[in-house]
Amino acid sequence: MRRIHALALAPLFALAACTAPAATTTSAAPAPPATTAAATTAPSTDAPANTGAVLKGDGYTLALPEGWEDATTAFKKLQPQVDTGGKETADTKDKFNDNVNVIVQTTPEIPFNTLKTAIQTQLEGAGSTNIEFKDNVPLDGADALQVWSSTKGAGDAHTIQFMAFNGGKLAVLTVSSNRDETKAANLAQQVISGWKWAAA
Repeated sequence: MRRIHALALAPLFALAACTAPAATTTSAAPAPPATTAAATTAPSTDAPANTGAVLKGDGYTLALPEGWEDATTAFKKLQPQVDTGGKETADTKDKFNDNVNVIVQTTPEIPFNTLKTAIQTQLEGAGSTNIEFKDNVPLDGADALQVWSSTKGAGDAHTIQFMAFNGGKLAVLTVSSNRDETKAANLAQQVISGWKWAAA
């Protein structure tokens, strides 16, 4: 049975890393971790369009890359705090599907330096390694903190997280990919290019 590996930001900036059997019969979602790789450039023009499923969450929509499907139900069974989730549809030889999950928290906005300290502490507490904060990136007009990390037991997969405040809430997108660093960075940029904040 394929598995979903999820690394998500829980309430009060507590990070939870879960690995459990996928609760679907059709596919599996992927995993996490990472090390470095700058994901600060836009996706290349020859990248597939975001024509996959569209996730509708708490204050946003997220159009997934071509060939990706909604995996929210499977993610919620692993981590109830997950708002939405998606994964590439096609099975892979290594039994790993690239994926994304989103968590939204109601919280007052705090300086990124303060958020970085909290995230660093929580990631280390969760056993993550190779924690590296990359350049901030735009998330539909909002400045988003970007952090890469590796998670024990996730093989060579990269965990790439983007965190942005909007409308009194903090949105955390976690992209998991076992592509090489450059391809994982490009994929993460493609994923977040499909993000749109809901109109106020």
